[in-house]
Amino acid sequence: MTSKYFSSLVNFSLITISLFLPPPSSFAQSTPIVFNQQQCINGLVKEGLKPNQASIWCNSTQECLKESQKQGLPPETAKTVCDCTMKEYRKRYTAEKFKEVVKQSQTNPKIAKELREVGESCFESILFE
Repeated sequence: MTSKYFSSLVNFSLITISLFLPPPSSFAQSTPIVFNQQQCINGLVKEGLKPNQASIWCNSTQECLKESQKQGLPPETAKTVCDCTMKEYRKRYTAEKFKEVVKQSQTNPKIAKELREVGESCFESILFE
């Protein structure tokens, strides 16, 4: 569902963030983030979401982490950016609406840009902390 979107978001945003990060060799010892899907779902259910809604958000978070790290973002930075991005999306959308918007973003450049700007904002907040 979200692989194409997150891949585009990560690729575009990494251009910006890579200008401020140390050389990749300094990340050689980084251990990838291991994402626990069930723990994520359980946490969101405790916050009041239904399991199917929690699953949408957790799947998106997992995809964001996977793509971010695949593109070379250090694991802890990827986690921080993805957590921030999902938090912002959750403020704006229900899980079902988010799923619909992500699907629309694959064919609508305006929607894709709006979604990408959320991720970029999270990158910037990390860069300029």
